[in-house]
Amino acid sequence: MKEVKQLEDTSKGKAKTAVPRKRSSHDTKTITVPFPWLYASIILFLAVPLFIFFLGYLRLSVGIPLTLLFAGIVLYCVSDCLNDPNGTKLSRSGNDLKIPVSYLIGYAVIALAVSLISGVGEYVCTIQDHPYRRAILRDLINYEWPVIYNYSTQTNPEVIEIFGIASGERAFSYYFIYWMPAALAGKIFGFEAGNFILLLWNSLGIFLTFTSVSALIKKFSAWVPFMYVFFAGLDVLPNIVYFINHYESWYWVEGWVPKLSYVSNFRELASVYNQMVPCFLIVVLILLSYNTRSMGFTAGILFCYSPWAVFGIIPVVGAVLFGKKQRADTVSKTLMNVLSPVNIVSALIILIIFGSYYMSNSGAVDHKGFTWSFLDRPVMFIPYYLIFIALEVVPFVIVLYKRKKNDPIFWASVFTLLVIPFYLITNMNDLCMRGSMPALFYFCISFSALVIEIMNEKNTPTTKKGWLKSAAVMLLVILMMFPALFNLFIIFGSEIKRWPNDKEDIGSFGNINQAQYAETIQTQFFAKDFESSFFYKYFAG
Repeated sequence: MKEVKQLEDTSKGKAKTAVPRKRSSHDTKTITVPFPWLYASIILFLAVPLFIFFLGYLRLSVGIPLTLLFAGIVLYCVSDCLNDPNGTKLSRSGNDLKIPVSYLIGYAVIALAVSLISGVGEYVCTIQDHPYRRAILRDLINYEWPVIYNYSTQTNPEVIEIFGIASGERAFSYYFIYWMPAALAGKIFGFEAGNFILLLWNSLGIFLTFTSVSALIKKFSAWVPFMYVFFAGLDVLPNIVYFINHYESWYWVEGWVPKLSYVSNFRELASVYNQMVPCFLIVVLILLSYNTRSMGFTAGILFCYSPWAVFGIIPVVGAVLFGKKQRADTVSKTLMNVLSPVNIVSALIILIIFGSYYMSNSGAVDHKGFTWSFLDRPVMFIPYYLIFIALEVVPFVIVLYKRKKNDPIFWASVFTLLVIPFYLITNMNDLCMRGSMPALFYFCISFSALVIEIMNEKNTPTTKKGWLKSAAVMLLVILMMFPALFNLFIIFGSEIKRWPNDKEDIGSFGNINQAQYAETIQTQFFAKDFESSFFYKYFAG
């Protein structure tokens, strides 16, 4: 009960009792979600596609034991999630999540809207790569698992000419398990049903991220979904310079220097949601964890969704494994936690199964080496790198330094973002674009907490220095919105102008509609001589 103030009425010479302010529904209506439930929801969201893959894509003699084993690992993860590094059970009352109903509804609606507008399911005009995404879902629905293509099913003569072969088989090769729940639904109820399930599944992942980030920073706020959508670097500045100078060479919003790009959240969501959504959830899950005994699974499962993002998660996990929060009373106990059977077994199996699967198509990573070796003038890498880091990393390091300087995860993220640009894998440098996702999302979470604190009226700065800092932070917020706003302008503009959607430009990898996609598909999605690969000889169904 709030204290009732006594207000003096000078006209009557006596005290008057103030009427207590009625609590709003926002203050009173909450739902308590036990921490293990939130933890289990995230784990299951990540594990269900894996189980479907095990049972549907592998031979049953392999898939059934693996499903049972990993189901046991999931149960262990959930049962152990409230135990500290020493094995002591933590209080549930201090960790359970009290979610205001208004935010529960708001987060769900925003998650669905963001998923829809970003192009999942191709219900609106899309900005990149969705013809591939739609073809992947269609083929997972229409073909038997594992998906095998025969060149004889191609009917477009231009495609046949590009392939240079009219018969023979190739296996589908891609990190595709994010589509497995939708593909399973599509096999039962048809493609449109599977496509709708994909939209709902993606929305669920975004909703869980909103909720878990709020649990992590201990604050429910509209700034959480705002940052999820709009977080980016200062890409607006070089784009303004190019616009003023009428720069005519090829570039894109976040690709304003050759071979280097850290991609904005919305752009990732609109092009590689299958990698971003699980990656962001895994980052939050790691940060929420109270011990390291199952981190081999909770972090290692990222390899199933995005092999590139694994390069970025390794330094973060290293900082967590030996950080103060995860340190037991003794060194031996800390090491036992790190080297737990769950960590070793789960990480090893995931590496063997999915590593052998990815290696069945080694041609997808023909472009690899030090980044400067792919530039016309290698010496230009130095100014490119310095300008790139100055606009993509340094601003967030400056604003977060004071509050995060003692956090090893902060320094692991900085290290990752400073080092990743030196090496290139794939022509568009997927290592740089996707390997940066874990560290950038850590910055996104930390920056969200800072902005929420600044926007809280109780923390309104009263000094000139405090106002300047707050103004600088909010200016950074405004500037970083450019990539998302630019892409939203294209999406909504395309819808208003009713421009044709390119979602069916491919149709199916087994019968490609437009030849312009054929070479990329053959390189990145087809595995030749797959029968002799380790995965198809010993694991595939």
